[in-house]
Amino acid sequence: MDELFKSETVGVVMPAFNEEKGLGRVLGAVSKIDWISRIVVVDDGSTDSTLAAARAWVRQDGRITPLRLPHNQGKGGAMLAGVQALSTDLVLFLDADLIGLRPYHLQTLCLPVLAGASDMAVAVFRKGGTRTDAALLLAPYLSGQRCLRRPTAARLLSGMADTRYGVEVAITDYAKQHHWQSQYVNWYGLTHTVKEVKRGRVAGWRSRWQMYAQIVNTAVRRPVYQS
Repeated sequence: MDELFKSETVGVVMPAFNEEKGLGRVLGAVSKIDWISRIVVVDDGSTDSTLAAARAWVRQDGRITPLRLPHNQGKGGAMLAGVQALSTDLVLFLDADLIGLRPYHLQTLCLPVLAGASDMAVAVFRKGGTRTDAALLLAPYLSGQRCLRRPTAARLLSGMADTRYGVEVAITDYAKQHHWQSQYVNWYGLTHTVKEVKRGRVAGWRSRWQMYAQIVNTAVRRPVYQS
């Protein structure tokens, strides 16, 4: 198993919009993993101190690269910018508000791709939080925690930069259309901060419904993606 992680390089892309409070928690977990080559935090036009929080971690871990987008481009655009800043063999996409992340979570997500058993691995939360567990149980393709080969990710995301929160649906469609081998990996004891907690009840609900609208819009369009 250890030889697999020595054979190819792995980078992390973490899109972040107004995540100053939870970002350090996730970076603290990721920085403990020595087989990760680079960690790109993409500040997607935040209005809080997300960028400063990311820069503060650079002093503790030189693998961390904060990347500031001039305006909010949405999750699809932020993921593309992060991938373009990497030169690793594989890329891990992680949300910036995860709670309970441990090194073994990332190891289990990378292994199917490193071993050549899957084109893409997707994490599904189990026994972490009722709301997030239920959402991913019903729709695991909405998970933002994924591992795939970086050149492939760069190619497919170049046509998805405007999908915003619908990017996970778009990636799943791409994988189905091109007959990828995709594997869902259970992540136990992990969840993330819900929008109503991060932004308050009213703003959180507004943000949540905007997210749902973007997801539905992408699902309804169902474009055909070229290989």
